[in-house]
Amino acid sequence: MDISMDSYDEFIRENVPANIVAVPDVKTAETSRLRLSLLDNSRIYLLLSQAEGSIFGQGNITQGNSTGPVEAVGMLQANKLSLDVTASAGEFYKFSLAAEGSSVLGDYSLAMPDGERRNGTAQGKWEI
Repeated sequence: MDISMDSYDEFIRENVPANIVAVPDVKTAETSRLRLSLLDNSRIYLLLSQAEGSIFGQGNITQGNSTGPVEAVGMLQANKLSLDVTASAGEFYKFSLAAEGSSVLGDYSLAMPDGERRNGTAQGKWEI
C-alpha cells in the first residue's frame, strides 16, 4: 500500500489562511521574580511575565526609607536580560544583566528627571 502525502500540501494551500498571527496567551506566560541590589544601596523587586522573548512587569524600588512603584519591559536572549525600568518619580534605569542559574549580575545606567546620569552595577536573584 502506497500512502502519498502530495494531497496534504494541496489541502493546506486550499484550506489554511495565508496569514496566521500568533497572539501570546497571558495565562501561559512564564512568571518570575527578580530582586536586584544596586550600587547605591537601592533595591528593586519585580514580578515579571515572559511571552515570546519579551518581558514585562511591575514592582517597587526601595531607596533608603522610601518605596515607590516601578514598571519594567525588556527582552531575554539566551542568558542575557535587557531590562528598562521606569520609576513613578521619573527615574529611568537601563539594565544589561547576565543570568547564571538564579543569580544575575550586570551594569545599569540611570537617567534622572533633571537630566543627571549615573552608572552602576547590579546583582541579585531571578527566581523563575
